[in-house]
Amino acid sequence: MKDLLFEPIKIHGLELKNRIFMPAMHMNMASNHEVTDQLVDFYAERSRGGAGFIAVGYATVDEMSGNPANIGAHKDEFIPGLARLAEAIRSNGARASAQINHAGRYNFSFFLDGKPSVAPSAVASRMTKEMPRELDLEEIKQIIQDFGQAARRVRKAGYDAVEVLSGTGYLISQFLSEVTNKRTDEYGGSFDNRMRFGLDVMRAIKKETGDDFPLVVRINGNEYMPGGLGRKELQQYAKKLVEVGVNAICVNVGWHEARVPQIVAEVPRGVFAYLSRGIKEAVDIPVIASHRINDPDLAREMIGDGMCDMVAMGRPLIADPY
Repeated sequence: MKDLLFEPIKIHGLELKNRIFMPAMHMNMASNHEVTDQLVDFYAERSRGGAGFIAVGYATVDEMSGNPANIGAHKDEFIPGLARLAEAIRSNGARASAQINHAGRYNFSFFLDGKPSVAPSAVASRMTKEMPRELDLEEIKQIIQDFGQAARRVRKAGYDAVEVLSGTGYLISQFLSEVTNKRTDEYGGSFDNRMRFGLDVMRAIKKETGDDFPLVVRINGNEYMPGGLGRKELQQYAKKLVEVGVNAICVNVGWHEARVPQIVAEVPRGVFAYLSRGIKEAVDIPVIASHRINDPDLAREMIGDGMCDMVAMGRPLIADPY
């Protein structure tokens, strides 16, 4: 009898030995953006444990996008460390991906030499208790190119794929949502305009890495923010991502500011599976489900019921990589 969890799957020609994905989580193990021995050893052990696909990160795309404990992907000097981490994962049995991201208004001025964070609009963050500075058009275009360059470095470092974080309330989310995007130019207003930044980022990445390099995007299934995007709008966004060349979608839940509990133990296991199913029904690429998938039996059930093609298991693989 076939075990659905251990059936191989392909993402744009990249064959994965099973359906278990360890998503990117901030491990606080980098030092001044450099990969450390601690980080290499940690992910080597997770790869030996048997997950088919592992993402590290998030990794920064420019000087404003993270803090020194994030893995760096915004300069060529970080490529050797990125390569060492990729090799540790790949040589121990898993396929490796690096997630790139820009925090936008979720970054703290403390990490930016006192400068305010940047965002589509000057809307204060409930997480940082600070007011970001609104980006001008020239800066927006530069950040789009910075995403492309970071992805180029990821490929050069030997990763099997690159992932973009387009959810959780970070910069791409901030452009997508009316909660944080009050712009009146080409990057604000209608939903088509608010999607433009994220889609331009994906186009820039494809231009830099080529069509043969798998691009995974992690999006919200629902923002769970008052006045924010719900599942139907995000299904439309998923369709647009496929149109610009995205090869797999990983579905997460909510913003960091959202009041809806997402990952605490009181949340029932697998309760957000309907969100990944809604996106799976809307696109023809592999869909990865996330949040509160804590054991293999639940993972098999979700795949068997057509809720997703793969499962993201984060904290379970921190606790027990085997």
